[in-house]
Amino acid sequence: MRIISGSARGRKLEVPKAGTRPTSDRLKEAMFSSIESHLAQSGVDWGQVNFVDLFAGSGAVGLEAKSRGAQQAVLVENELKARTIIENNASRAGLPVRIVNSDAYLWAPTFEVNILFLDPPYDHSDTQVQQYFARICEGNHLPGALLICERGVRSVSPFALVSEEVLPLVWERTYGDSKLWYGQVGSDPIRGGM
Repeated sequence: MRIISGSARGRKLEVPKAGTRPTSDRLKEAMFSSIESHLAQSGVDWGQVNFVDLFAGSGAVGLEAKSRGAQQAVLVENELKARTIIENNASRAGLPVRIVNSDAYLWAPTFEVNILFLDPPYDHSDTQVQQYFARICEGNHLPGALLICERGVRSVSPFALVSEEVLPLVWERTYGDSKLWYGQVGSDPIRGGM
């Protein structure tokens, strides 16, 4: 596991020995390629992006965003061992991130979020994930945000409970036994109130 691009490119990352399922480098590279394309189409650069990584585990996804230049990277994790690993990885990579001790399903933004990544354990029910997205999309901190969810390939859309008016654009990509779901919250694409 490593940081793929940016200021900390090539930096190896420690991964918790148990309790997490790290996002593979292949999937992470594909996801960030999609994000880069989306940002370019929207005329936004990384320095304007507030990135949130929920169920952060080793912090690999949030640290990747910060390495690429995200204005702010917030990593939400409630497991003490995982948070310690995130702190160590961030320190070794020289990447200032905000680490939040919270159950990801209970966390809600108090600031404008531009990209939100949710990677719950695959054994969490589709309903649990859908209810989280329905709740978080009710807030006013996601105008134009890009929502990304990593799930098992057999999972149904995590956005099924969110109305098309709120989330008018949804697409998916499959990588082995994982699937990435993308959803664009309505409003000015990704810019929100920027």
